[in-house]
Amino acid sequence: MNDKEFKELVKIAAEKLKDESVFLLLKADEGYQKDSKDEGNAEDAFNRLDLTEEQRAVCQRLLDYRDKQDFEYGTYAYIAGLIDAFHIMAVLFPEKWDTQRIREALSKTK
Repeated sequence: MNDKEFKELVKIAAEKLKDESVFLLLKADEGYQKDSKDEGNAEDAFNRLDLTEEQRAVCQRLLDYRDKQDFEYGTYAYIAGLIDAFHIMAVLFPEKWDTQRIREALSKTK
């Protein structure tokens, strides 16, 4: 398996784990739940605006790009957290943890 394939497997696994782990944390966070409800209300208000088709398309494209970036950022933040956890384990238990390959594979671009 080459580094690119390894990176993609880690990313897919992290996305799946993140979705489950983060969902449980967010579900229990009252502040996040309020923000989520407020976001839904703001979206409803946006949908009620009397925008031209072109204006709505421009706004939707902006929102779509932001959503995509937020998703990617969340995935990489989760992976960074895993890397940090591995690094901590390598410091605490150097004879059992070698994270160099993981760091190298995940730091390379596609």
